[in-house]
Amino acid sequence: MTKNPDVSWILDELVKAPHARHAVLLSADGLQRAASAGVHQDMADRVSAIASGMQSLSRNGSDFVSEGNTAWQQTMVQFEDGFLFVIAAADGAYLVASAGPEVDVSAFSYDMAKMVERLGAELAVAPRRPQAEGA
Repeated sequence: MTKNPDVSWILDELVKAPHARHAVLLSADGLQRAASAGVHQDMADRVSAIASGMQSLSRNGSDFVSEGNTAWQQTMVQFEDGFLFVIAAADGAYLVASAGPEVDVSAFSYDMAKMVERLGAELAVAPRRPQAEGA
């Protein structure tokens, strides 16, 4: 089984952006793969499950946006105290980040996209394979 590289350091770099709070990298099936400092395991697991569902629901809205088969790229949810962003990170991976209400939404989305572009294949998450009995 191939282990995914630890990319927590780049998530820590992302949350240094003005008003950024947290970041989590997750697999398409909702499993946390890396998290920025200060994100405890329970929070990472919970946000991974939430974000996996959000991106799935968002992808299914593509025909509302375009008559063609357009690819999902990002979902953003605004709360009273901030924002939650979910973007496609690589094959089989999604990046989730949160930021305070004062964040420059465009600039932060751009920072997330540039980070994903910079890391490219390192963010990809291999599909899980069922373990054989006794393994």
